[in-house]
Amino acid sequence: MKVFNTGQDGVRRTLAFLLLLGTSPAGLAGEVEGELTFADRVSLSTPVSGVVAELPVRAGERVEPGALLLALDPTPFDQRHRMAVAEIKALALVADEAALDAERVQALYDRTVGSDSERALAIIERERAAGERDRARAQAALRAWQRDQSQLESPFAARVLAVNTAVGEVVSPQLTPPTLIEIARSDQLIAVAPLTADQLGVIALGDEIEVRRGGESRTGKVDAIRAETEAGGETRYRVEVRIERGELDWRAGQSVTLDLPGD
Repeated sequence: MKVFNTGQDGVRRTLAFLLLLGTSPAGLAGEVEGELTFADRVSLSTPVSGVVAELPVRAGERVEPGALLLALDPTPFDQRHRMAVAEIKALALVADEAALDAERVQALYDRTVGSDSERALAIIERERAAGERDRARAQAALRAWQRDQSQLESPFAARVLAVNTAVGEVVSPQLTPPTLIEIARSDQLIAVAPLTADQLGVIALGDEIEVRRGGESRTGKVDAIRAETEAGGETRYRVEVRIERGELDWRAGQSVTLDLPGD
C-alpha cells in the first residue's frame, strides 16, 4: 500500500505542485516585501510672526503629547493683548454712558419734550459706542489667539525628524509659512508594500495584516489603499498598514514582510 507523506515535506511538495499549475489553495496567505515609513509625518510652523526664543528639542529626540517644541518671544504678544484689554475697559465706559444718555433722551421724547432729531442722534451714538466696544473685544480675543499660536506643541507622542530654525531667528509666515519643526509618531509606524490588483484581492481598510521583520512580528490594520498609475498605464496599488511599535526597535526605512490574507 502506498503511504502519503503528510508532514511538512508533503505540504511543501503540494504547494509547489499547485504553484506549477498556476493555482493556490483557498485561504493561503501570500507574502510581499515592503518597507517601514513614518506614521503621521507632520510639518509644523507658526501662523504668527516673531523671534524664536525657545527651542527645547533636537532632531532625533522623542517627545510626549503636549511637549513644547518651539516658542516665540512672548513680549510683543503679551503687550498687544494688554493694550487691547485696556481699550475694552475704556470703550465699555463710553458705551455704558451712551446707553444711559439714549434712555434719558427717550424718556424726554416719550413726554413730548425731546425732538425726533435728538432721539435719533442719541440712538446713533449708543450704537456707535457699543460697536467700538465690541470691536475692542474682538481685537483682544484675536491678540489672545496670536499669543497662544506663538508656541508649537507636539500633537501626539512623536519623534522629532528635523529642526529647521534656531534661537534668535525671525519667523515671518505672511507669504510662505516656513517648516520650523518636522515630527512623526514615535509609537506607530506604517508598513508600505506595492501590490498588483490580483495581490490586493479582497483586502479592505481595517483588515488585519501581520508584518514581520527577522524573528519579530506585529499585527497591524490596513490604514490606506492607494491606486497608482504607472508610466505604461498599468494600475498598481500601495497598501499601508499601521502598526504599534511597542518595544520593537524598528525604524523607518527598514525592510519588512507582509503576510497577505487569502481570498
